[in-house]
Amino acid sequence: MTDQDYRNIIAHDWMEKSESALNAAEILLREHMLVACVNRLYYAAFYAVSAALAKAGREYGRHTAVRAALHRDYVKTALIPFDFGKTYDRLFDDRQEGDYAPKTSFKEEEIERLLEETRGFLDCFKRLITEE
Repeated sequence: MTDQDYRNIIAHDWMEKSESALNAAEILLREHMLVACVNRLYYAAFYAVSAALAKAGREYGRHTAVRAALHRDYVKTALIPFDFGKTYDRLFDDRQEGDYAPKTSFKEEEIERLLEETRGFLDCFKRLITEE
């Protein structure tokens, strides 16, 4: 097995986690568990970026490093649309608030829209991983 074969397997595994997190977010939204839904949406995006980075042979141990790599390697180079960088930033900030603030609330309509944006984000990264 080559190094690239190994990286492709890791990327595939990260993308499976990404899709699982998105499915969980859909269930949580239906149950009106919005803070938990935002958490799963963020992780769906985080895992998708991690998949692309793994395929490229890069791994980071911090969420902020993954975020920086997303903007440096994918947004600024126009491999993904600029708006997906903004989606990731929103997910990052909302997840931080939901996980660490004692009282957080989100509007269901906003989270529904964010779920659709996250779905598009994942589709974009699936295509990227397939094309590379």
